[in-house]
Amino acid sequence: MKKLGLKRSGANENKLLPLSVLLFALVVIWFAVSVGNADSAAGKKRTDSVYGAVMNGAVLCYSIEGEYPPDLEYLEKNYGVVINREKYIVDYSYFGANVRPTVKVAEKEQNQ
Repeated sequence: MKKLGLKRSGANENKLLPLSVLLFALVVIWFAVSVGNADSAAGKKRTDSVYGAVMNGAVLCYSIEGEYPPDLEYLEKNYGVVINREKYIVDYSYFGANVRPTVKVAEKEQNQ
């Protein structure tokens, strides 16, 4: 009696192996890039949050006192703005009592 079934060909398996390895490598690279992009987006959100806290404090000060705060220390002392100085660099440029300050926030690089 004859066996029914398909014959396996070693040549076809050898042709598919490089394609499988390439496909797996592409999936791994895609995953690594996606994780890196997610971390970058999270870092941007954190710096935006610090920026928002400083600007909200400055605007609150202006609405209560009629002038913008002269420096970050004034905001921290009188308006409860908290900045993690170990993690962020905040550049607060004061131009005058009735001119909105310029605020720039950067996340410090962590040495691991």
